[in-house]
Amino acid sequence: MSLTFDLYVARRSWAHRVDPRVKLLFVVLGAVTMILFSNLLFMVAALAAVHLLTASAGTPRDRFSWVWRAMLPVNVLIPLLWTVFYPEGEVLFRVWVLRFTPLALARGLAVAARLDTIALICFFWLFTTDQMSIVRSLVKVGMPFEWGLVLAISLRYLPTIYGLYNVVADAQRARALDVSRGNIVTRLKSYLPILVAMLISALRTADQLGKALESRALGLEGVERTSLHEISFSKVDYLIAAWLVIAFAGAVVLRALGLFTHPWYPLA
Repeated sequence: MSLTFDLYVARRSWAHRVDPRVKLLFVVLGAVTMILFSNLLFMVAALAAVHLLTASAGTPRDRFSWVWRAMLPVNVLIPLLWTVFYPEGEVLFRVWVLRFTPLALARGLAVAARLDTIALICFFWLFTTDQMSIVRSLVKVGMPFEWGLVLAISLRYLPTIYGLYNVVADAQRARALDVSRGNIVTRLKSYLPILVAMLISALRTADQLGKALESRALGLEGVERTSLHEISFSKVDYLIAAWLVIAFAGAVVLRALGLFTHPWYPLA
């Protein structure tokens, strides 16, 4: 996957039609639910369920492979380090002063699966919700309009600035600029022509953007801001939100009863 700041995948799936605030609720409740439990079987089941949920939204395979490549260091290091530094239970084998136990491995795998599930829940939200809908949903749930505007502008102009950097860097290389030779101080000095051009362009963009916002009366007291595309709850959104709350309440009850808290066995 190329370096972009928009992970949205345009599809006509059921998940794309769900109100972004419902998906935000899913992210919050899903992450809290994963934190409540530490059972490996529960984590694997939740990970499989979220994986299927994301696939049902029409998410392409390359996005899944990108997510798993990003999480690969976590999936390798956490079980290994947990087994080495937090041994507990019956010792499977020893290597010098290190003790390897199945219980410690189960705890490490459960933690890794928990992080994978939380990450996939967040990516489900990002894959099925465009940036403007994310910003509007955050404003709807209480974020100040100015903060939402800053977030929207950041999401809009970060890719632009990155693309401009590539253009300026290629133009300077065409003029025989070499930033790969010399020590670190010399290489940093070689970046000065690129940074100067970037700074000038950023100042021009900021000035134009400021004038555009001023012409739209941003910051004027008593003005109610509007959006071209408003978001609203449908009957299906209310049903999904109610189901999420009920499922979370059931998870809290299971946690209070002490179920699925042991890293390996179904019961505590």
